[in-house]
Amino acid sequence: LDSEDKSLESAVVKVINPDEQCDGSLELQTSSSSLVVKEILQEAPELITQQLAYLLRGSILFKCMSLEADRITEQQEKVLSILEEKFPGLPPREEIISVLQETQCNQQGVSIEEIMLKDLKEISDGEIKVAISTVYLTLEVRGNL
Repeated sequence: LDSEDKSLESAVVKVINPDEQCDGSLELQTSSSSLVVKEILQEAPELITQQLAYLLRGSILFKCMSLEADRITEQQEKVLSILEEKFPGLPPREEIISVLQETQCNQQGVSIEEIMLKDLKEISDGEIKVAISTVYLTLEVRGNL
């Protein structure tokens, strides 16, 4: 762990690295939340409460939103179905996605630096460093730039 998190090291039970479980295609990379849910379901399913299911399901659906329509992986679909079966009181997927899309586009009160750092990806070959960020703007905002 980083030095600022070193005090938490004794509490770490397992590290789940999505890059190690990826099929090599960035488009089909599963969400970290899917991997966490899968691991918990295998090792200690009693730990998943409705509140945790709501949180993890939202994270998985958010990851799916960033992909092309209907590009949900088989593993994500399986995990979502298990959570929805175990907790039938969860809101419909469409409702969660709608709220996430609305929130994603509403960047009021957030500085441009915070927006750029939110989804920052860095690539380096040792000499050249490239940073890429995704910024969501409404058409009205883009028209005023």
